[in-house]
Amino acid sequence: MHLRSLTLTTLALPFVFAACSSDDRRTVYSEPVPDPGIGAQQPAGSNEMPGDVNEATNTATSAPTEGGSGESLNPVTPLQQPGDGTQTGGGAAGGGGAPISEPVPVNCVLPELPDAENLTYLNEKLPDPFTFLDGTKVTTKAQWDCRRQEILAIAAKYLYAPVPPAPDAVTGSVNGGAISIQATVGGTTANFTANVTGQGDAIVVGGNIPGGNRSLTFAAGFEGQVQNLYGFSELNPNIARGWMIDRVMDVLEQNPDSGLDPQRIVVTGCSGCGKGSLLTGVFSRAPVTIIQESGGGGATSFRQVEWFRHGEGLSVWTCPDGPPQGIDNLEDNGICGPWVTSAARFFRDNPERVVNLPIDQHLLLATIAPRFVVHFTNDNGAGWCHLAGTSEALAAYAAKPVWNALGVPERMGFSMYSANHCGASDAQVALIGEMLKLAFNGDTTANTNVLNILPNGVQQPVSEWDAMWIDWNKDTVLE
Repeated sequence: MHLRSLTLTTLALPFVFAACSSDDRRTVYSEPVPDPGIGAQQPAGSNEMPGDVNEATNTATSAPTEGGSGESLNPVTPLQQPGDGTQTGGGAAGGGGAPISEPVPVNCVLPELPDAENLTYLNEKLPDPFTFLDGTKVTTKAQWDCRRQEILAIAAKYLYAPVPPAPDAVTGSVNGGAISIQATVGGTTANFTANVTGQGDAIVVGGNIPGGNRSLTFAAGFEGQVQNLYGFSELNPNIARGWMIDRVMDVLEQNPDSGLDPQRIVVTGCSGCGKGSLLTGVFSRAPVTIIQESGGGGATSFRQVEWFRHGEGLSVWTCPDGPPQGIDNLEDNGICGPWVTSAARFFRDNPERVVNLPIDQHLLLATIAPRFVVHFTNDNGAGWCHLAGTSEALAAYAAKPVWNALGVPERMGFSMYSANHCGASDAQVALIGEMLKLAFNGDTTANTNVLNILPNGVQQPVSEWDAMWIDWNKDTVLE
């Protein structure tokens, strides 16, 4: 059964929706909300629809690998329905900042994935972060890293491929803020340059943050260089930038006396560039990721968006600017785009088949764990409601349990605000400053364990989410 005609008998309550423009700002689910502080803002020239936009910035980058950990994919296990099989997986837990524990290495075997049109997987609810495709439960932190690699492999196959693995060798030098990089793949070596300018603790790709920061930029044409180095016919530009971030981190780690700390790199962006910052954080080891108002194709739930666009949710969708942005009406070009590659063509042409996708964007977001994430969405009134802040909040709601399960809930903060598009005030995004205190200084007094959703800022009440979208244990704890 597809979402276009979906009827869920498990939903006991009738839908009750509030208008986007309501002034009721009480939180329905909240761990302490900090007095938040600055985000990336929408770059000029976005084609996502006109609206009020703050001063432009760019965004996102990521350093990818096919498994997200610097290793190529090695698929050998057939894809099965949830609940079938007993194959276990694992791998060392990764992430920026202080380690959460010493994981026990285990053999991680990634699945063999069929073409999209041959998928037999079917799940109308949000897939379980804590269950492998073969039905094996994730019970340890080491297994989470393997599950993370499995999710990334699925995301690459059906949405973002190709994703370049780490090079065979990386060397380089640092001279002030100038970084030279030599990357070798097979018998080919390519030279790249990056530059750090400005003052501040954070080294930011994609914009600026409150309190000031240094900026990390790359020489023009690097995307084509990366694409040529691997012989790819296409390459997502955000994934190319992510690849560059990882190479910068490689060189800075090789030059510890450079004065540039690779653990202070932050990626950020809003709107189209919020989609980009999500990909940057996911397909890299960037220590801190800031995602702001990423909308459809970003950190929004594909399943809920499809339900709103073509299913029963359409009858209760109240946004004045049209149905939400989903995979089928995602622009091919936009600021920091395109955001998916030709790998996503099947689901773009057949959005009702998102129920066959073995992941949803809450899982993509969760692959950043246990690193640091600050995530914002707008209640999306005033002409930007189509960006589906409701579905972005749902994805954050369903991803947060992964940080909880890993024992680092303070490393993921989500907050919804009410503002013009990419126009949140410093106070509304002060969570950024709090997270940097934790990530950079280990300040455990920082108020970052936040999941703040405005009850009248969503198109489906949060009280209905568990019954309709989640059939797995949100209170899972990994050993």
